[in-house]
Amino acid sequence: MLKNKNPLMSTDRLLAFSDGVFAIAITILVLEIKLPKHEDLILSHGLYNYLCHLWPSYLSYGLSFFAIGVYWSNHHWVFTFIIKSNHVLNMLHIWFLMAISFLPFTTAILGDFILFDEYKSAAVTASCVGFLLPVPPVFIIYLYAVHKKRLVAKNLNQKFIDKQKIKLLSGIVFSALALCFSFNYPNVSLIIICVSFATFLLPPDAPVYDEK
Repeated sequence: MLKNKNPLMSTDRLLAFSDGVFAIAITILVLEIKLPKHEDLILSHGLYNYLCHLWPSYLSYGLSFFAIGVYWSNHHWVFTFIIKSNHVLNMLHIWFLMAISFLPFTTAILGDFILFDEYKSAAVTASCVGFLLPVPPVFIIYLYAVHKKRLVAKNLNQKFIDKQKIKLLSGIVFSALALCFSFNYPNVSLIIICVSFATFLLPPDAPVYDEK
């Protein structure tokens, strides 16, 4: 009798590992807000001025903290109905977590260069890439899990599944649109990012199950 080469597993360890990566990524964002040196205070004419001039770092920190928070919240929600894991899903998750871990880098780029006209578009583009990268793996993880109800309950409602596909696909569209605008209209791109993440403030749909 052949053994199953891709056995089903509990999601407990996957979620614990994911939460650890999220916690580290969201915490190190604050390290990009630099403490001043004495010469910085002289050039800035005092600590008050220095702190005020850091507003780009505050902006990028806030955007990225909120973005990671949104990704974590939706990740938590998705795993209320993805009830099993396997090797393929674990590997897809590594891809997703790699993208999340990249966000502090793009945050630093945005904070350091957004005030320079010659670098602003490139800084916003880098930021958009950072926000976009986690979205495709989330979509693929979802498609893989719900395909033939592979890793979800067999009575999970099909209309609910299809509706979430559209929602996740819209996230890719918004992120890609922001990336396209970033090359020539960086301010518009930032607005699109803020609006797209604001939509996720709404409570997600509760999973719907058919009667057995």
